Amino acid sequence: MKVPVKLLGLHFAPSSGATVVLLGEFDNPDRVLPIFIGPAEARSIAMAMAEVEISRPQTHDLFVDVIEALGAKLVSVDVNDLIDSTFFADLSLEHDGETVVVSSRPSDGIALAVRVGAPVNVESAVLDEAAVMVDHDVDTPFADDEIDQIVERFQSYLETVTPDDFVDPND
Repeated sequence: MKVPVKLLGLHFAPSSGATVVLLGEFDNPDRVLPIFIGPAEARSIAMAMAEVEISRPQTHDLFVDVIEALGAKLVSVDVNDLIDSTFFADLSLEHDGETVVVSSRPSDGIALAVRVGAPVNVESAVLDEAAVMVDHDVDTPFADDEIDQIVERFQSYLETVTPDDFVDPND
Protein backbone atom coordinates (compact mmCIF):
# COMPACT_ATOMS: atom_id res chain seq x y z
CA MET A 1 0.00 0.00 0.00
CA LYS A 2 1.31 3.45 -0.92
CA VAL A 3 1.51 5.92 1.97
CA PRO A 4 1.54 9.64 1.12
CA VAL A 5 4.51 11.46 2.64
CA LYS A 6 5.75 15.01 2.78
CA LEU A 7 9.25 16.34 2.49
CA LEU A 8 10.15 17.36 6.03
CA GLY A 9 13.50 18.69 5.05
CA LEU A 10 16.91 18.20 3.68
CA HIS A 11 19.64 17.98 6.25
CA PHE A 12 23.37 17.65 6.55
CA ALA A 13 24.21 15.30 9.43
CA PRO A 14 27.24 16.93 11.05
CA SER A 15 28.53 13.81 12.80
CA SER A 16 28.63 11.61 9.69
CA GLY A 17 28.90 14.15 6.90
CA ALA A 18 25.89 12.53 5.23
CA THR A 19 23.16 14.42 3.44
CA VAL A 20 19.73 13.10 4.37
CA VAL A 21 16.29 13.81 3.02
CA LEU A 22 13.58 13.25 5.63
CA LEU A 23 10.13 12.10 4.55
CA GLY A 24 7.27 12.10 7.04
CA GLU A 25 3.85 10.52 6.91
CA PHE A 26 0.86 12.84 6.90
CA ASP A 27 -1.13 10.47 9.13
CA ASN A 28 1.69 9.41 11.45
CA PRO A 29 4.00 12.42 11.96
CA ASP A 30 6.16 10.56 14.51
CA ARG A 31 7.42 8.15 11.83
CA VAL A 32 10.19 9.56 9.63
CA LEU A 33 11.99 7.92 6.73
CA PRO A 34 15.59 9.11 6.30
CA ILE A 35 17.13 8.55 2.88
CA PHE A 36 20.82 9.26 2.31
CA ILE A 37 21.37 11.17 -0.92
CA GLY A 38 24.29 12.54 -2.88
CA PRO A 39 25.44 16.14 -2.68
CA ALA A 40 24.36 17.00 -6.25
CA GLU A 41 20.82 15.76 -5.64
CA ALA A 42 20.73 17.53 -2.26
CA ARG A 43 21.75 20.78 -3.94
CA SER A 44 19.09 20.30 -6.61
CA ILE A 45 16.35 19.62 -4.06
CA ALA A 46 17.44 22.58 -1.92
CA MET A 47 17.37 24.91 -4.93
CA ALA A 48 13.88 23.74 -5.88
CA MET A 49 12.61 24.05 -2.29
CA ALA A 50 13.97 27.62 -2.15
CA GLU A 51 12.53 28.35 -5.62
CA VAL A 52 15.91 29.63 -6.78
CA GLU A 53 15.76 31.02 -10.32
CA ILE A 54 18.80 30.34 -12.48
CA SER A 55 19.60 31.41 -16.03
CA ARG A 56 20.32 27.91 -17.38
CA PRO A 57 18.43 24.74 -16.48
CA GLN A 58 20.10 22.25 -14.18
CA THR A 59 19.69 18.51 -14.82
CA HIS A 60 16.39 18.12 -12.96
CA ASP A 61 15.00 21.32 -14.50
CA LEU A 62 15.93 19.98 -17.93
CA PHE A 63 14.23 16.67 -17.18
CA VAL A 64 11.01 18.48 -16.18
CA ASP A 65 11.22 20.52 -19.40
CA VAL A 66 11.63 17.33 -21.47
CA ILE A 67 8.68 15.62 -19.75
CA GLU A 68 6.49 18.65 -20.41
CA ALA A 69 7.74 19.10 -24.00
CA LEU A 70 6.71 15.52 -24.72
CA GLY A 71 3.21 16.26 -23.43
CA ALA A 72 3.59 14.18 -20.29
CA LYS A 73 3.08 15.02 -16.64
CA LEU A 74 4.75 13.64 -13.51
CA VAL A 75 1.83 12.40 -11.41
CA SER A 76 3.72 10.76 -8.53
CA VAL A 77 7.01 9.54 -7.16
CA ASP A 78 6.75 6.21 -5.37
CA VAL A 79 9.53 4.89 -3.13
CA ASN A 80 8.71 1.22 -3.51
CA ASP A 81 11.58 -0.95 -2.35
CA LEU A 82 14.64 -1.26 -0.13
CA ILE A 83 17.21 -3.82 -1.23
CA ASP A 84 20.66 -4.18 0.36
CA SER A 85 20.35 -0.76 2.03
CA THR A 86 19.42 0.92 -1.28
CA PHE A 87 16.06 2.57 -1.82
CA PHE A 88 14.28 2.26 -5.17
CA ALA A 89 11.56 4.45 -6.63
CA ASP A 90 9.33 4.80 -9.66
CA LEU A 91 8.17 7.89 -11.47
CA SER A 92 4.58 7.66 -12.65
CA LEU A 93 4.09 9.77 -15.75
CA GLU A 94 0.82 10.40 -17.53
CA HIS A 95 0.88 10.74 -21.31
CA ASP A 96 -2.15 10.70 -23.62
CA GLY A 97 -4.29 9.12 -20.90
CA GLU A 98 -1.80 6.33 -20.31
CA THR A 99 0.42 5.84 -17.26
CA VAL A 100 4.09 5.23 -17.93
CA VAL A 101 6.27 4.03 -15.04
CA VAL A 102 10.00 4.76 -15.07
CA SER A 103 12.52 3.51 -12.51
CA SER A 104 14.31 6.24 -10.56
CA ARG A 105 16.50 6.91 -7.59
CA PRO A 106 14.36 8.41 -4.82
CA SER A 107 16.56 11.52 -4.71
CA ASP A 108 16.01 12.24 -8.41
CA GLY A 109 12.29 11.58 -8.07
CA ILE A 110 12.03 13.92 -5.10
CA ALA A 111 13.98 16.61 -6.98
CA LEU A 112 11.44 16.37 -9.81
CA ALA A 113 8.42 16.19 -7.49
CA VAL A 114 9.44 19.36 -5.66
CA ARG A 115 9.69 21.20 -8.98
CA VAL A 116 6.24 20.22 -10.26
CA GLY A 117 4.31 19.73 -7.02
CA ALA A 118 3.82 16.00 -7.56
CA PRO A 119 3.02 13.81 -4.56
CA VAL A 120 5.59 11.46 -3.05
CA ASN A 121 4.49 8.09 -1.67
CA VAL A 122 6.32 5.31 0.14
CA GLU A 123 5.28 1.66 0.21
CA SER A 124 4.08 0.76 3.70
CA ALA A 125 6.47 -2.22 3.81
CA VAL A 126 9.41 0.13 3.23
CA LEU A 127 8.21 2.44 6.00
CA ASP A 128 7.69 -0.52 8.32
CA GLU A 129 11.23 -1.67 7.62
CA ALA A 130 13.22 1.55 7.55
CA ALA A 131 11.35 4.45 9.17
CA VAL A 132 12.41 5.67 12.58
CA MET A 133 10.14 6.96 15.32
CA VAL A 134 10.76 10.50 16.50
CA ASP A 135 9.24 12.66 19.18
CA HIS A 136 9.23 15.92 17.30
CA ASP A 137 6.80 18.61 16.18
CA VAL A 138 6.93 18.20 12.40
CA ASP A 139 6.22 21.89 11.87
CA THR A 140 9.49 22.78 13.60
CA PRO A 141 12.83 22.30 11.82
CA PHE A 142 15.01 19.50 13.17
CA ALA A 143 18.00 20.52 15.27
CA ASP A 144 21.43 19.13 14.33
CA ASP A 145 21.45 16.74 17.31
CA GLU A 146 18.01 15.38 16.33
CA ILE A 147 19.23 14.78 12.79
CA ASP A 148 22.32 13.03 14.13
CA GLN A 149 20.10 10.75 16.26
CA ILE A 150 17.87 9.89 13.30
CA VAL A 151 20.90 9.17 11.10
CA GLU A 152 22.59 7.07 13.81
CA ARG A 153 19.45 4.99 14.36
CA PHE A 154 19.05 4.45 10.65
CA GLN A 155 22.73 3.57 10.20
CA SER A 156 22.42 1.03 13.04
CA TYR A 157 19.47 -0.49 11.24
CA LEU A 158 21.42 -0.69 7.97
CA GLU A 159 24.33 -2.42 9.71
CA THR A 160 22.10 -5.17 11.09
CA VAL A 161 19.70 -5.78 8.22
CA THR A 162 20.15 -8.86 6.03
CA PRO A 163 18.50 -9.88 2.74
CA ASP A 164 16.40 -12.42 4.67
CA ASP A 165 14.74 -9.53 6.50
CA PHE A 166 12.99 -8.68 3.24
CA VAL A 167 11.67 -12.15 2.43
CA ASP A 168 7.89 -12.36 2.55
CA PRO A 169 7.05 -15.18 5.00
CA ASN A 170 4.02 -16.00 2.84
CA ASP A 171 6.17 -16.90 -0.17
